[in-house]
Amino acid sequence: MMKMAAARSAYSLTDEKYRSPSGILLHSRTVVEKANFVSTGILSFAEGDILEIEMSEYKVFDLGDTVKLTVYSPGGIYMFESTVVAKDHGALIIINPPQNRNLFAEKRENPRITVKEEGRVLSVQMADGTDRLLEDKIELSVHNISISGIGFTIREDLGIGRGAVVHLHLQLGFEMPCRAEIARTEKTENGEFYYGAQFIDLAKDKANSLRAYVLKKQVETHFRTKREESAKRIFK
Repeated sequence: MMKMAAARSAYSLTDEKYRSPSGILLHSRTVVEKANFVSTGILSFAEGDILEIEMSEYKVFDLGDTVKLTVYSPGGIYMFESTVVAKDHGALIIINPPQNRNLFAEKRENPRITVKEEGRVLSVQMADGTDRLLEDKIELSVHNISISGIGFTIREDLGIGRGAVVHLHLQLGFEMPCRAEIARTEKTENGEFYYGAQFIDLAKDKANSLRAYVLKKQVETHFRTKREESAKRIFK
């Protein structure tokens, strides 16, 4: 059974040795240390805000534990501190500190997480800077989100393109007013209009709430994918 801890916003990169351009590789041997206990596992997953360490002694670690990781990779030896935020059978999920991202040879920053959420378009600023008021607030459906951007659909054409800025009010389990710059538009097969956009100047409290939301969804998605893949192997 997967368990999760509340996401923390504090990260600490403590040390790094023998760095080389090849960086940290998946399947590297990783030592995980907490107060009065040390265990060794394998770095099996690294994407966005999370790292997965597969190890037999995962039960000894508790959610919220501060841990020191030492990763032995062909690219060098890397040490940093972080926090256990989830665990499942045979694995720990640990926050990947933002300043660590450039260390990974196999990396994908700020991955978009598939979600089903709702919201509204409150107003539009055209690419030329002119404001366009909307007579009615337009309902939207959120399909994917990351800490840097969002993908959503609406049923009517806003008549906007790249560079336009939309003022949105999202319902993500918490209220999130935000502004986003349109980077992509397309009409879907069912006649709706899809917009991909990058967030602009998120307030610090909203950015922290969004990071915690994305972290939670990413962990849930990762473990669900693992279970589905395991089930496929069993029934082959």
